[in-house]
Amino acid sequence: MTQFNKVLWTLGRQIEDEIKPYLDNFLECEFERKDNIYDVLDFHDEDKKTIVEVKGRTCDSTTWKETIITCNKITEGLMMMETGWTIYYFFVFRDKTMYFKLDPNNCDFTMKLTGTRHIPHFLIPVDFLIEFDPN
Repeated sequence: MTQFNKVLWTLGRQIEDEIKPYLDNFLECEFERKDNIYDVLDFHDEDKKTIVEVKGRTCDSTTWKETIITCNKITEGLMMMETGWTIYYFFVFRDKTMYFKLDPNNCDFTMKLTGTRHIPHFLIPVDFLIEFDPN
């Protein structure tokens, strides 16, 4: 059984809280979090049917050629898209924030067993991401 890592969860929550006002402004949404630690995707705007997943990183955007995300986060996003939702993934690196909008026709990412628990992750090429300008 996987142990809950409260230190990483708290850091992730802090990163999410810091970027949320910028996401609200950028996507013209009023995102809410359901406060369930087991929710697959972070922020939802029910009225605009937009979801954002935020992944904090402890390295610069240039450290690796790819960044990882658990496969279930992409799969969940694709399932939500089938019911009319728009999905974004934001990666908050130390030096900048980058993102992509999920496109079912352009998400054929390489899968690898990796990460802390060696579970399936997609490798997202950093050069695939768009730099986020919070202004």
